[in-house]
Amino acid sequence: MIAKLRSQLPDAWQFFLAPALAAVLPWRLAYRWLRWLSRHSRSAFDEPAQAAAASAPNYLTIADTAEFAANVRLNCLWDTADLYLSLLRRRRGLLPWHVQQVGAWPRDSHFIAAGFHHGHGHWVFKTLAQAGFDASLVSARWDRSDYPGLPLRYWYGRLRGGDVERLSGRPVVFRPGAKAKLARSLDEGAAVVSVLDMPPRMAPRGQKPVRLLDQDACFPDGTLGLAVAAGVPVVPYWMEFDLDTGVRRFVIGEPLDPSDPATLQTLADILDRAIRLTPSAWFFWPEWPRWIIDTPDAIRQPVAD
Repeated sequence: MIAKLRSQLPDAWQFFLAPALAAVLPWRLAYRWLRWLSRHSRSAFDEPAQAAAASAPNYLTIADTAEFAANVRLNCLWDTADLYLSLLRRRRGLLPWHVQQVGAWPRDSHFIAAGFHHGHGHWVFKTLAQAGFDASLVSARWDRSDYPGLPLRYWYGRLRGGDVERLSGRPVVFRPGAKAKLARSLDEGAAVVSVLDMPPRMAPRGQKPVRLLDQDACFPDGTLGLAVAAGVPVVPYWMEFDLDTGVRRFVIGEPLDPSDPATLQTLADILDRAIRLTPSAWFFWPEWPRWIIDTPDAIRQPVAD
């Protein structure tokens, strides 16, 4: 029993204790704590940091891989702390001073908000609530059986999913079989929140070719198909970072026509620019080599459901 409890201490630290401490501190002090921890300790999120540091230099110029790995640890801590920042600030539409919104969500139509696994997505729901929108997040399903021996990761995911539902005002919609539920959400006046950079391993159907980081890759086109069927635009959003000060800019782009054949590549270009600007903030570096390998077969698969 003691050994089993001891095995959970790293996850207790990186998913609960360290980020929750940051959330209760004044932000300037909190960010200094997260930066210090990411640079002077490998006790939190070193596994994804080392995996990203092994992959990213093969595709981008990374001048200092140790600094890059430290920034990956920082990004993971920062993203995890967002849950506790949200839980401690219960007003759905309230942004803290260190998350600055640039641009605005459309007021004259429903839409699909299209983001990426780059940056910290929790804030999209607060900005939508601030604009008066409930939202439906489309997500891959998670189950306790996916976390053998890692119960705290499962419970952290449950806690985060519950806060997403609180902020969005609607249940999370899980793949597969999500299209009908998402179409109903749009009919009822809600926004739909989707992430486009899903590798073939996680979204094997409906992948279409794009260029990303000077490589042939693919994005699933289910989001665009849903938007075409509903007659709504796709509105991209992304996060920009000041790693020195801990201030983030949540940027809302211009609406895109989902029926335009160039739109999927336009979205890939947005992600490409964001990754090149802050490469340590992309969560899918460990997936990227396999993603490229899987692309030729993936784009020959049938459309997504």
